[in-house]
Amino acid sequence: MGDCIFAYFDGFTYGLKYFLQYHGDAGKDELNTVCPEHTITLVPSTKIDYCGTEVADGQLQLLFHPNNLGTNISNVAEKLAKTLSTAPQPSGAPSLSYAARHSIKTDYDPKIAAVLETARKSLQNHKLELQPDFDALGEKLMGSKDVRDDWETNLGGFALSYFESFVSVLEREKFGEDDLLREGFEEGVYKGVVKLRLVDKLTKEGYNEIVLDHGAVVIQVFAALPVLYIYLDQVLTRFKTDYTGQLGNEHLQCSREAGRHFVES
Repeated sequence: MGDCIFAYFDGFTYGLKYFLQYHGDAGKDELNTVCPEHTITLVPSTKIDYCGTEVADGQLQLLFHPNNLGTNISNVAEKLAKTLSTAPQPSGAPSLSYAARHSIKTDYDPKIAAVLETARKSLQNHKLELQPDFDALGEKLMGSKDVRDDWETNLGGFALSYFESFVSVLEREKFGEDDLLREGFEEGVYKGVVKLRLVDKLTKEGYNEIVLDHGAVVIQVFAALPVLYIYLDQVLTRFKTDYTGQLGNEHLQCSREAGRHFVES
């Protein structure tokens, strides 16, 4: 029995090393935050099939199923990151789970600067901003019943993909070479902000759309989606059609030639 108990803690040590290799100081800090007792215990549980982890009363618990003691011991810490994301949070903790914050840090933050630079170059606006509002996205996804269950680990990449699609149309439609297109954009998007928003209902049929909202251009995505990465090319099509509809009676209609970039039959 002693060897079996030791094996669980030894398996956890191995899993912890792997966790820290991937998650670094952020993972270590999160573990210390949700487990302020700095204690690890071994307890039986029917919540899992073989073994796993859970945070309770400020302690990290290594779990084993009563009928499967000693089975798959080396996997005891396999889902430690998920455990931290579902752990009770102390007062003042971020609204996003650890998994969501890690996704933003690894999948969004290192790549968004290049996307923003391309957008600024195309629009010749060095003050342009991309605003995903991750807290609002997370709140909306947490309240959706149909979203895929791994959305937290994909949140950063989800936001990045939509902004990449937005920038793709700027390049494809040659905004950087067309003064009228840029002037029309500046007139309609006078705040120089591109936002990402999840909504319960779109103004038109589909999965996403582009709208102008008080001087900002907003990529709106239908919140109740089973898959996050879905029909991203619609951002391109709807950008041209919806954007034309809202600005066509103003600056862009000054020239039929300028409108050639947007009109699709």
